Amino acid sequence: MGSVIRYLAVCGRKGCRFLCAPLLLIVTQFANAAEPDDPLIVWQLAPSAPAVIIEGPSAGDGYLQLTTDWFIDHLTEYRHEKRMIPIPKALDDMAKGEFICSNFLYDSPHRRDFLTFSGPILEIHPLRLFISPEKLPELRYAMREGSVDLGLLAQQNRLSIGMPVGFRFDEALVPGVQDFMSSKMTQSAGTTEMTVRLFDVGRIDGFITYQVNVSYYREVGNLERTAIPVPIMGVPTRSLPISCSGDKQQAKQIIDAVNALLTSPENRQELEAFYTRWNNPKH
Repeated sequence: MGSVIRYLAVCGRKGCRFLCAPLLLIVTQFANAAEPDDPLIVWQLAPSAPAVIIEGPSAGDGYLQLTTDWFIDHLTEYRHEKRMIPIPKALDDMAKGEFICSNFLYDSPHRRDFLTFSGPILEIHPLRLFISPEKLPELRYAMREGSVDLGLLAQQNRLSIGMPVGFRFDEALVPGVQDFMSSKMTQSAGTTEMTVRLFDVGRIDGFITYQVNVSYYREVGNLERTAIPVPIMGVPTRSLPISCSGDKQQAKQIIDAVNALLTSPENRQELEAFYTRWNNPKH
C-alpha cells in the first residue's frame, strides 16, 4: 500500500481506461492525449468501496473514481496521473508540500495551511448508526430529539456497536465520538466490510457508517440482515471539495479551472449522479 501506480488514462464521457506504460507511445497517437509539455495533475485515490471499487462486477464505478475520471476528461489542458495512496499518507505527503490533488478530503482550517480547496463537488450525507430492528427499544435511552447521542451511547452496557478502523473524527465533526470510541461496547474490528459481516452474522447489534456503504454491501450480497438507519446528533451533511497541495500558484490555477466547471448546472448534475447512484437506500 502506498506504492506508486502509473497509468495512461484514455478518457471519455463514461470514464477512463487505464493502460500500462509500454503502450504509451502507441495509444497517444489515437487518444487525443495532452502534450508532453502540458502541466501534470497527480490525483490521489484510495481503495474504499463504493468511493473507489477495484474489484468485482462494479469495479471502476466508485463514485469518487468516476468523479476523478470526469475531471480528467474535462481538464484537457493538463496531463493526468492517478496514484493509490491511503488517506493518512496522502495528508502527510501533502502537508510536506508534495504536489497532489484529491477529492477525498474535507475542508478544515488546519488543512487550509497546506491545501487549496475548490467549491463543493458533492454533498456527502451524514454518518448514521445502523441497528437491527429488534434492538431499537434498547437505543431509546441514548436518543435525544430523534437522534442518537454518542456520548450517552458510550455509557451503556447493552448494545455492541461496530466502528470501522480508519473512521477518524474529532469532536467538531462527530460530537461524543471520543467517549464512544473508548466504550467497552464499541467494537473497532477492522474494515467496513469486516464490520458489516459481523453485523450480518449477528456478532454485533449495529454499526456506524455511511448509507452508500450499506447500499454497496447489500448490492454485492454481503449484507442481508435488516439494518435501520438512525441519525447521529450533531453530524451534518458535509461538502466534499477537490483539494490540491504543493505550489500555491499551481494549486490555485487547478482549483480555478475546477471551479469554472462547477458553475455549470449540467456538470453538477453529472457529478451528483455518481454519488446518488450509491446513496439510494433501495440498493
